[in-house]
Amino acid sequence: LARDAYTYLHLPLVAGIILFALGLKGLLAEGTDPALPRQRVPLPGFDLLALYGGVALYLASLVALSRRVLARTRWPSVGAVGLLAVLIPVAAGLPELVTFGLLALATVAATVVQTVVDAPLRRHVRQVALEEQVASEVEQTVWRGRHL
Repeated sequence: LARDAYTYLHLPLVAGIILFALGLKGLLAEGTDPALPRQRVPLPGFDLLALYGGVALYLASLVALSRRVLARTRWPSVGAVGLLAVLIPVAAGLPELVTFGLLALATVAATVVQTVVDAPLRRHVRQVALEEQVASEVEQTVWRGRHL
């Protein structure tokens, strides 16, 4: 489990971050180039694919990681990957900053939905941890009562 999570599934997570950073570098270079016209032009295809593809690869890796470690599918993240795939052709004709804003909006929406969906699981984990802590403290109190 650890080998899969920290080796095989960690690599695409990092690759997604690097792709996003590469696309962001292209976006910044494109937006700050004084030789380009002041009206905003669409991002070049590679930068657009690196931006959206990097985020999609990262989210897909999170889905695979969750599937392997927790045996659960993160459906909001799967939906976000699909949404990003649909948004790429839409974003291809938009100005650079609008393209980036659209990506940010889609990512924030996916994060909010995933947070809401995972709320019961987080509550359950907290409850189990609290019960384990209380049981451990009771056991330690009994031991102290006998030995001290």
